[in-house]
Amino acid sequence: MSRVKTVIPYKPDNPKSRLSAVFTEEERKFFVEMSLENVLSALKDAGIRQVEILCKSLPDPESEKRIRNMFCDEEAEMTFSTDERDLNTAMNDYLKKADVPVLIVMADLALLTKENITAMIAPPAADEEGFVRIAPGKDGGTNMMYIGAPEIFEVNYYGKSCEKHREEARNKNLGCEIYMSFSAAADMDEPEDLKDILIHGKGKMPEFVAAALKRKDAENK
Repeated sequence: MSRVKTVIPYKPDNPKSRLSAVFTEEERKFFVEMSLENVLSALKDAGIRQVEILCKSLPDPESEKRIRNMFCDEEAEMTFSTDERDLNTAMNDYLKKADVPVLIVMADLALLTKENITAMIAPPAADEEGFVRIAPGKDGGTNMMYIGAPEIFEVNYYGKSCEKHREEARNKNLGCEIYMSFSAAADMDEPEDLKDILIHGKGKMPEFVAAALKRKDAENK
């Protein structure tokens, strides 16, 4: 597999608003940082050594320092870039400028594993340079996407974007593979999604989620 640019769209300000029923705003910021930490760990374990974090605005200095410490060492590097435009416009401009394949990974994949990343960047079944590989979310979105010919591909996120990306690949005569995995599909958008962390999560995240849910239950009594 040739060199890959890895980019993570990340929203540090008022993230995951649909989880407001469970978390305060500060808790939501901490939650997305923990999710991003898991994503970065999976990337690093899979051999990815360069990551770009794409934000509308930079995190505060302390958050940026924590995020860098999650990934960076003598071999692994991270850059931050900002783009105030919507995700599709920002990503499509990014793709036009890319000179190598691009791996896009959403920041909220709290259960993502090394094996998921390895599968995403593996060579295609057929010998195709410009193929696309998509890891759908459980509601039909796009959680990860490997784009072998970024200069001709356009993303179209929001809603059932997996099918829109498959159609884009067909329209551009690019091979397309769908990568199905529970851990790659488990995005955290709604309060009911959090049960997957309680069952399958690792590290401090299950305890954090359990404490927040317990507090909310007490408040609602």
